[in-house]
Amino acid sequence: MRLFEVQDLQVKYGNIEAVKGISLHIDQDEKCIAIVGPNGAGKSTFVNAVTGLVEWAGEVLFAGQSIRGLSNRRLVQTGLVQCPERRYLFDFMSVKDNLLLGAYNAPKDGTVSIDQVFDLFPVLRDRVNQQAGTLSGGEAQMVAIGRALMASPKLLFLDEPTLGLAPIIRKNLIEALKEIGERGDIAVCLIEQNVKVSFEVAHRVYLMREGRIVKSGLAEELEADSEIQKVFLGV
Repeated sequence: MRLFEVQDLQVKYGNIEAVKGISLHIDQDEKCIAIVGPNGAGKSTFVNAVTGLVEWAGEVLFAGQSIRGLSNRRLVQTGLVQCPERRYLFDFMSVKDNLLLGAYNAPKDGTVSIDQVFDLFPVLRDRVNQQAGTLSGGEAQMVAIGRALMASPKLLFLDEPTLGLAPIIRKNLIEALKEIGERGDIAVCLIEQNVKVSFEVAHRVYLMREGRIVKSGLAEELEADSEIQKVFLGV
């Protein structure tokens, strides 16, 4: 049984078709896939659809069950969690309190603790009582990911986690993403503009443009594809 399967997903904003019949899947044993494409490709709209934030047409199955009609809160409780591109931290609250908010809708048998988040992002242990609004961009991104992990997801959507980060912070974040995958109980769907990051982290990659999946395959195969290098890597 597949962990996650999307068939002919469509999203419209009025007369504008933002997502044009996407189909993809995540197998039960896959740790990380990526959806890659330029700004405006429809990646975030796709994530907002499958996490219950915008209306959609098509079919979406999570652990073999349709998620049609389920609210974002109910999806979180079943294990489908999004870490949004804009982070949406509560700036006036401490790092600790922001993290604990992530556990609000978590199942009672949740598998991720705040200490595990601190193990993944050690700098946050030193910032535990600091207001989130005073953090650097990289630290804020760590809190956002940590908060999503506190919901104990089975499938975690990370929307543009490396966008705007300095190279050294991006490198640290990539290592953290690999460590999340190694846990074995959380699958990650990485949503990225940065193709190189996706090839480094993901097992399989879907390339998206203008609301459609234009190519997909194993990361190492796509990375060696001359067409992909020209269109997505600019080489």
